[in-house]
Amino acid sequence: MKNKQFRKWALAAEIVSAVAVVVTIAFLAFQMRDNTNAMQAQTYQELMRDINNWRSSIRDAEWVLSGATLAEEIAGGSSAEIGLIRMTFLELWGIYEAAFFAKERGVLGDNEWGRFEFMICFQRNAAAAQAFWEVEYAGVPPIKKALTPAFVEYADEYLDKQCD
Repeated sequence: MKNKQFRKWALAAEIVSAVAVVVTIAFLAFQMRDNTNAMQAQTYQELMRDINNWRSSIRDAEWVLSGATLAEEIAGGSSAEIGLIRMTFLELWGIYEAAFFAKERGVLGDNEWGRFEFMICFQRNAAAAQAFWEVEYAGVPPIKKALTPAFVEYADEYLDKQCD
């Protein structure tokens, strides 16, 4: 008789345990979703801070970010000046590359990525930026050589089709 009673209590305890596991899994799923949203927002804010810092450095630079002025700087500039301008562009492309991999890993949301994609298209098609993307100047290698092959492939193939 006691054995039957014990089995009933054991069965009840298993049912309560199963319900507790389901509730815990549901709670964890909601927490993960909230954590993902917070991580996406934080990543976007950090990348935008980097972009804004880059823009501030451009405002403080002696050269102006325009096609004609940059072309003149490149044509008449020394190797050191060209290297400095190239490094400035490389810093920007590094930020874009970080955003690309954040998107690939699901850390940057679609809406946020859309803004970066627009900026990448703009820079990829700007005459001034193209000057450094593929061409070597005064012994300074092209920017695309300093970036990962996956990002360069994205910028070359996908963006060439989408940004026209």
